[in-house]
Amino acid sequence: MLSVRLLGPVRASVDAREIALGPPLQRAVFTVLAVRRDQVVDRGELIDAVWGEALPGNPEGAVHTYVAGLRRALEPVRARRSPGRFLESHPSGYRLRLPDPEATDLARFERLADEGRAASGAGRLPLAERLLDEALALFDGSVLGGVPGPFAQARREWLAAARQSLAEDRAEVLLARRRFGAAAAEARRLADAEPLRERPWALLMTALYRDGRQAEALAAYDRARAVSAEQLGLDPGPLLGELRQRIVVADPSLLPGGPREAEPGERWVDLPRDSDHFTGRTAEAARVVAAAGRGVCAIDGMAGVGKTTLAVHVAQRLAGRCPDVRLYIDLHGHTPGRRPVTAAAALERLLLAVGVPGERIPAGAEDRAALWRSRLAGRRALLVLDNAVDTGQVRPLLPGSASCLVVITSRRRLTGLDAGESVSLDVLPFTDALALFAAVAGPDRVAAEPAATEAVLRACGLLPLAVQISAARLRHRPAWTVAHLRDRLAVEERRLDELAAEDRSVEAAFALSYRSLATGARRMFRLLGLFPGAELGLAAAAALCGVDVVAADRLLEGLVDCQLLDEPRPGRYRLHDLLRAYAARECCRTESADERAAALARLADFYLATVDGAEQLLRPQRLDRADPSAPRTGAEFGDRAAALAWLDAERGVFAPLVETAARIGRHRQAWQLARCLWGFFEARGHWTDWICCHELALPSARLLGDRLAEARLLVGLGVAEHRLRNYPAAVSHYRNALALMREAGFRSGEAGVLTNLGNTLRRMGRTAEAIECQEQSLAGCQAIPDQAGEAIALANLGDLYRDAGRLRKSLAAQEQALAMFRKWGERRWEGSVLDGLARTHLAAGATEPALVHCREALECRRACGDRAGEAETLDTLGRIHLRRGDLAPARSALTRALAVAQALDTPLADDIRRRLARISGGPPSDAENNTPDP
Repeated sequence: MLSVRLLGPVRASVDAREIALGPPLQRAVFTVLAVRRDQVVDRGELIDAVWGEALPGNPEGAVHTYVAGLRRALEPVRARRSPGRFLESHPSGYRLRLPDPEATDLARFERLADEGRAASGAGRLPLAERLLDEALALFDGSVLGGVPGPFAQARREWLAAARQSLAEDRAEVLLARRRFGAAAAEARRLADAEPLRERPWALLMTALYRDGRQAEALAAYDRARAVSAEQLGLDPGPLLGELRQRIVVADPSLLPGGPREAEPGERWVDLPRDSDHFTGRTAEAARVVAAAGRGVCAIDGMAGVGKTTLAVHVAQRLAGRCPDVRLYIDLHGHTPGRRPVTAAAALERLLLAVGVPGERIPAGAEDRAALWRSRLAGRRALLVLDNAVDTGQVRPLLPGSASCLVVITSRRRLTGLDAGESVSLDVLPFTDALALFAAVAGPDRVAAEPAATEAVLRACGLLPLAVQISAARLRHRPAWTVAHLRDRLAVEERRLDELAAEDRSVEAAFALSYRSLATGARRMFRLLGLFPGAELGLAAAAALCGVDVVAADRLLEGLVDCQLLDEPRPGRYRLHDLLRAYAARECCRTESADERAAALARLADFYLATVDGAEQLLRPQRLDRADPSAPRTGAEFGDRAAALAWLDAERGVFAPLVETAARIGRHRQAWQLARCLWGFFEARGHWTDWICCHELALPSARLLGDRLAEARLLVGLGVAEHRLRNYPAAVSHYRNALALMREAGFRSGEAGVLTNLGNTLRRMGRTAEAIECQEQSLAGCQAIPDQAGEAIALANLGDLYRDAGRLRKSLAAQEQALAMFRKWGERRWEGSVLDGLARTHLAAGATEPALVHCREALECRRACGDRAGEAETLDTLGRIHLRRGDLAPARSALTRALAVAQALDTPLADDIRRRLARISGGPPSDAENNTPDP
């Protein structure tokens, strides 16, 4: 069977298989034959239709070639010279056989249009609206898209006029059904599309007047008059002039008569049709169905997340349970240019919809609510209250009968509802977003560019409205590739501008929610757009906004209730990516450059103070503080575990914040923030984060001319590169830092750099040089004196002496270092030295004391959250068991060590894998060395 689509890009399919219609002129020949279905089209007529006056050299031959191409496409396996199944040759021309009277969407359109108009004339308005909707829904983009020639152009113009006229008929039906708001919206769209046609303006003026919006109706006339004067130099015709006068004098005949009373067996039904592209939401739909089945269910979520789409979809599923009444009303809680519908006005519309004559509707809202409840008593009714502004708006509309089901949508969480349940919508899962994009844009284009499609969906934040808009833009631009769309969306500053199509816009949807906020909440929201990370805590938000924590908590919770902010965990907040872009744009529009810089400066000060306090718990023996005299403006922690938990939660913001502080000229905060993260990055093994932060901070130290700050950052880079086993890079950083330390006369720092340099030289197999460095460091620390540096140098000398086979000196140095660290309560260093002692005893063949020290080391490292150290000590434990011949506990320890090392993504994981692979084991490798803090 052959089916043809003409009311969009021209397509054809045979037995549900789409066929390639060939080049544009061949498609033009096919289009003429399809429009003139089952009629013989003369060759001369075909030539005129395709080329007009711009004839080729041999038009008859060209037609013959294109017809042959179409035959091959329609019937690729047809025997040569056999009669065609679809395309027939006649002496004078050709005929496309389409036995099915509705094989083309054009034929279906014509039938539905005729039937819809007939139903409207007979007063069967719900049927008329449905038929007209079906007819208009057949249009899919540019009519006869991709088809050249005078015939196609003339047919396009005729179909555009037919579509406009039918849409005007539909608006008339909406007016007759008392759906004034919907009629006005449709008429406004039609008037914008064809501003010189008077009928849409008349429909718009009438709908607005009947909706109680007399001033807007007169403003519509003024606009129509301005357009007519500008383009024609004339006033509108008498139709609009007379209508305006009737509106001015409030002519009662303009108002509709009361609605018909329900005839026996008639039902009151007015639900929108389900979306053609409804995708996913299986779990959410089931929850709404279950909740609504018990009475009332409220669906909330951010703008564009698909609340109305889900509500209508669920309503269609529930329709069978409610045969008596099925009504939908838009409460305009967030509609451009509209105030929210009052409860009294909504009740009037609902009462009219169920057949109550206007003269019998009480004036007061309470009386109307009582009549509404009595009207629905005992009826099996379904009510969709869409786009509610708050609980107060919907509470009077709720039926009192248990036989009634209600589905409410709102951008707010309707926590004030006395009964019912709530379902909060999140963005779509990736697979559902992909399915929605493919359904709108076309599966072939998506399948051809999967990587680009994923990037587009990520740029849309998986928000259904954004996905639909981007897919619709792609569908209606055949020349675009998905990669081209991806590139347009890749520019973050322009992304919101790209996510707009006709009257739909992601930015406009967000703007309605934003403008409904109070002044303080607006300011908090837009300042959140400056935050450089993905997620922030309450105290950080308070610092950014310059308010106390109590006020910040109130503002943030209000934004959560309005679905402008997520709260993934208590006290942790996150903006959707597109909302972040919108907030940043509003911030740039509203806040001055100085105000924006001040907010970011407050944020940098907060984080520096907080990280500095956390570092004091992680490394109490460090040699420097960010600014000991500065007031404590950051969060404070009771113990090391609390500090680490906060640092873990904030990890993603540190590098962006260092970069931001440098960008706004807060160079001291930039380099000190990186410096104060030493203990956290080392405890958790975040070596790449360490390098990133230090590299971002290094230019700030140099711009300040602070040679000591530069040296300290170079030491940090050396430590991280050492941990990643990039030893030559580490040596280079250490030597540069050493020169700066000596230039500054910072002897304690010089000793620390020598210690770290010795550690790296040891890993490079240069043991003698390493021992020399460590002994110089020890001597320097003793001369200053610097007991912390002295203890670190002793611990590292213990490892080096073990490497050199000087085991007694190794044990002596490590025992001395252990006593010092225990005296100060430095458990992280204690764990490191105990691990070194275990390895020295193992090297001496004394596995029992090695085992004792190793278990003590493991306890220390776990107690202080030193995950990297824990992996090293578990590795040591495994090697001790191997030396003792205990394969099962060796395998267990090494397996645990590997799990930790893999989680931290450290190079040690490769060593452990090799050890597990040859479980019999070779000689053990040495542990990582200690890295002092100069």
